[in-house]
Amino acid sequence: MSREEPARTIQVTKTSMESERPKDRRHAPRFSLLLYHREGAQIVPLTAGSAVTVGRASPSDVTINDFNLSRQHARFTLGEDGQLTVEDLASTNGTMVDGTAVERAELSPGQEVSLGSVTATFHALTGEQPPPSSTDFAGHDKFRAALETEVVRSRFFGRRVAVLFVRAVDPQPTHVRFWAPKAQTVLRPVDRLGLYSNDSIQLLLPEANAKQATDTANALIAQLAELPSHPATVVCGIAVFPDTATHPEELLGQSRSAAQAGRKTSPIQVAEGQEPRTFTKSDSASVEPLIVAESQPMRHLLLTAARVAKGNLPVLLNGETGTGKEVLSRYIHEESPRSRKPLVCVNCAAIPQQLVESTLFGHEKGSFTGAQTQQKGVFEAADGGTVFLDEIGELPAAAQAALLRVLETKRFARVGSTKEISVDVRVIAATHRDLEQMVEEGKFRQDLLYRLNAVLLPIPPLRERVDDIAVLAQRFLEEANRANSGAVEGIDPAAIELLRMYGWPGNVRELKNSIERAVVIAQGDTLTVDDLPERIRALSMHPPPLPRVGLTDGDSAGSSSPVESALSGLSGDFRTRMERLEAEVLTQALREAGWNQTEAARQLQMPLRTLVYKIKMHGIRRPESVRRR
Repeated sequence: MSREEPARTIQVTKTSMESERPKDRRHAPRFSLLLYHREGAQIVPLTAGSAVTVGRASPSDVTINDFNLSRQHARFTLGEDGQLTVEDLASTNGTMVDGTAVERAELSPGQEVSLGSVTATFHALTGEQPPPSSTDFAGHDKFRAALETEVVRSRFFGRRVAVLFVRAVDPQPTHVRFWAPKAQTVLRPVDRLGLYSNDSIQLLLPEANAKQATDTANALIAQLAELPSHPATVVCGIAVFPDTATHPEELLGQSRSAAQAGRKTSPIQVAEGQEPRTFTKSDSASVEPLIVAESQPMRHLLLTAARVAKGNLPVLLNGETGTGKEVLSRYIHEESPRSRKPLVCVNCAAIPQQLVESTLFGHEKGSFTGAQTQQKGVFEAADGGTVFLDEIGELPAAAQAALLRVLETKRFARVGSTKEISVDVRVIAATHRDLEQMVEEGKFRQDLLYRLNAVLLPIPPLRERVDDIAVLAQRFLEEANRANSGAVEGIDPAAIELLRMYGWPGNVRELKNSIERAVVIAQGDTLTVDDLPERIRALSMHPPPLPRVGLTDGDSAGSSSPVESALSGLSGDFRTRMERLEAEVLTQALREAGWNQTEAARQLQMPLRTLVYKIKMHGIRRPESVRRR
């Protein structure tokens, strides 16, 4: 709206609803507002004679955390006759009806109102007519949380779960509000729908394989093409746990990448399964440009990895999911004398247990049902090179014994054969699990662990590589621009600061997914705080409280001193002070847990292996007085 064109009051013709009022209360119309915004969709019931205020913050009745909204943006009032009136409350970005800025307007059912980037639709339902959409229209963060829960469940019960990314691809992509409600008609009661952006949704299908997910996608595409108004042409990317990936962030990324490859002629793309992948020297793309090492922990890690690469000992990479263990394994291989031979990567968690030994060591024709031909395994294919075994902690007992024998003798036999094959292979293994704890629980062989961790390289999580975050974010922004035809040029410093403050439980992979969605929903040429995921934006409204740390071993939890007191006794540069403060926080947590490391890790909400690593790094020791007790 230009400054020269003042807002005006418009009158919308009333429907026949007023003259045809139902006499039976069972068939009385039900009124609601359907609000679409970047974090999801919600239904707001309307009651005759009452008003609902929509805005960014209290005292609005409905609050939506969107920077395009004013604190109190607009008021919707439903009259006794079923007539809905909208009033703009002197908002910054105005209230639009049919593209015209208004101060006050009367709405008819089905009519839309734009409140900044939020769309509100007025609905009047009679009889048994279903609501316009379900309250299960979750935002991206809620959908992501539901996926995390479902992956844990599927892993425990040995089931599959499918993630579908559905994107409108018309020349002018149809807004999800026109077709997302229809998507629910092809879903089961246990399925979930989440809004990703103005033209994309995500679907979560528990206990569904690739074929079942494809059938759902086909049904959805057919439904949307036949919509009487606003028919939508969509493409769909499918990722399946554990076939495609074993981590929620990777499932989200793989389904989105598959959808980006979709075309009108081939609208459904299933992400490739986690088959063993082979990298050779002839590959044009080196791994080195993929590595960011601005931070001291990463620079130290790469220097160590480069030295380790020259030898031939097995290497065990220990790091949280998403820290880049495969990238580091490729770096070690490329820096080694074996670089001209293959590097074969396999995710042990993605292989069905009955096929693990066949995948690793190969099989003879007819050795089991489905073995139609002789097949080489990973070790045979990597002869002279390197084998990277990701998620080594997921290997079943029989495969652990076979792997131990290969490490000791350099020999193995294919499944179904007694003839042994000699190989010269270096093994790099990786895990996010505590293998020593698994040994104590009888889930991992101690002798195999001794063989594998001849060289142990802990990979720091992203929260310990804060200096790398800005560089990684800029790189992912450029990649997202290319993948989504975006035009975002940079990231606002305030947004960078929030990225540095966030804990990144999903590490680098989560950062990549977060930046890509921010690029998709951004409305300017710079990513701002408001484009970041809700879980990150929350830090700006509720910054983490300053920790209270104890200074002496005799202090109890109740007598802890504020962090200001602890800092007052610290000297040195910023990094030195932060390291000392971290040591104080860890020590206090250990005291409160009675020096039980498992309990301290739980209280600090960090993995036990990370706590153990930090205890060693800071040289924290249990007091003798505690040991004697």
